[in-house]
Amino acid sequence: MSIMSQGQKKVERVPVIAVMGHVDHGKTSFIDYIKGTKIVDKEAGGITQNTRAHVVFTSTGRKLTFIDTPGHEAFSKMRERGASITDFVLLIVAADDGVQPQTVESIQFAKRDNVPIIVGLNKIDIPGVQTQKIKAELSSYGVSIEEYGGDTMLFEISAKTGQGVNELLDGIELLSDLVGLKRYELTDDSKAEAFVLESSFDRRIGYIALCILKSGVLEGKEYGVTKEGIFKARNYLNDEQKPVGEVLPGEPFWVTGLKSVITVGETIKFFREDAIARKYFESLRSKDSDFEQRNIISNESIEDIFAQMVIKAEKESKGLGQKEFNVVLKTSTQGALEVISNHLSSMSGKDSKVNILIKGTGNVTEDDLVRAKLAKAVILTFQLPTPNSIIEIAKKEKVLVKNYDVIYEMFEEVQDVLDNIGTPIEEEIEVAKAQIKKIIVLSNGAVVAGSEVIKGSMLKGYKVKVMRNGVEIGRAKISQLKIKKEEVREVKKGLECGILLDQKIEGMREGDEILAYKVERIN
Repeated sequence: MSIMSQGQKKVERVPVIAVMGHVDHGKTSFIDYIKGTKIVDKEAGGITQNTRAHVVFTSTGRKLTFIDTPGHEAFSKMRERGASITDFVLLIVAADDGVQPQTVESIQFAKRDNVPIIVGLNKIDIPGVQTQKIKAELSSYGVSIEEYGGDTMLFEISAKTGQGVNELLDGIELLSDLVGLKRYELTDDSKAEAFVLESSFDRRIGYIALCILKSGVLEGKEYGVTKEGIFKARNYLNDEQKPVGEVLPGEPFWVTGLKSVITVGETIKFFREDAIARKYFESLRSKDSDFEQRNIISNESIEDIFAQMVIKAEKESKGLGQKEFNVVLKTSTQGALEVISNHLSSMSGKDSKVNILIKGTGNVTEDDLVRAKLAKAVILTFQLPTPNSIIEIAKKEKVLVKNYDVIYEMFEEVQDVLDNIGTPIEEEIEVAKAQIKKIIVLSNGAVVAGSEVIKGSMLKGYKVKVMRNGVEIGRAKISQLKIKKEEVREVKKGLECGILLDQKIEGMREGDEILAYKVERIN
């Protein structure tokens, strides 16, 4: 389908296809094959964590835009957005696993938005797969394939070997011509309109957003308008994050120059001139009664947190209310923040629930640590490495910062905490270290570790673990410390001594390290 962009040349809109399906059914592997990349090797836990967009070409040279959506159940909102802006849903179903919960959910999203479905029956290269059974399962959920007299195309493919993939791409091109593409018309003075798939802060280039251009053409540094404000686009980047001079309808692109993270799912209107952009923004503000409220800082002050703690303590002393697991949540992107905060807020134990104290995108700050310490909160981060300076302060202030790259690992650990909310969170703190220089076996069979203390001071009674190349080989308690033949209570750093443990650790040898530790409650 061709459209006109305000008197400019006629342009062909690129078909947009959302790749959906159950976790581990091969969505990202499919993208890898058609793009010639290895995204799946970089995925933590093998699951797409954030929505991505890619451009590929059919055998005739036609462009197709694929949106790769996360497969974990917590990302249903992202998949829902993916379906709402696409021309087709490519439903990837693993031939060795069949129809699963996220398969059904993806079908429901597509049918709700009246988006045609194309099925890619993946992993067809695995011996013994029963394709007819899966085709019947799909029919039971309203996906009637052509083989059974329906109108849904199904292609048997292997994202591993490439079997059937080119035929699938040609099928999408054919369907685009037969069904036609959604038409998005500009009804105001804007030059173009885009849908925000993802937004985040990049330390190199600042605030960015991944978008799909719905209508119009971007050719320069236009002015962008959202509900939150106005910005001048600095650059447009393609799906490989390389600068481009033009973005056509249906193409994915990154826009830089933003002043803040943009809400995922929002629309950006682009204008040629600043004055027209400001006029449009003012019209948005006049229609948006919640604008002022949204721009009030939502993160609670320290005084607010303290007041909440007093009220909470009073309730708990009277046996009222649920116990709360206080959390400070930081993520790399706005989309992930929304998904994770919604899921955490819905989690609970028998008598406990998650209380998200502060949430936001970007690195953990000293202010986050102060608030977490005051409220006895744990800081959870997702796909966001914590700066070393913050780690050191967190250790000093005894604030636990947990970093995650796989979303379901975060949820599983949080659920464990909720199920055991009365159990204190503890951490082993290293207080001293000695390196074994010689193993001496006494006549009574006792083993003495002739050692040099290389950190802290070793004390009689300390709990210790014996380590070899970073791997623990046993635990015990120091029963005796000797300098030469004299028994002592303490041996300081730099001195040599004999260390006797209260129980034998098999295989202890020269070069091993003895780490003394104490257990501290963090929150």
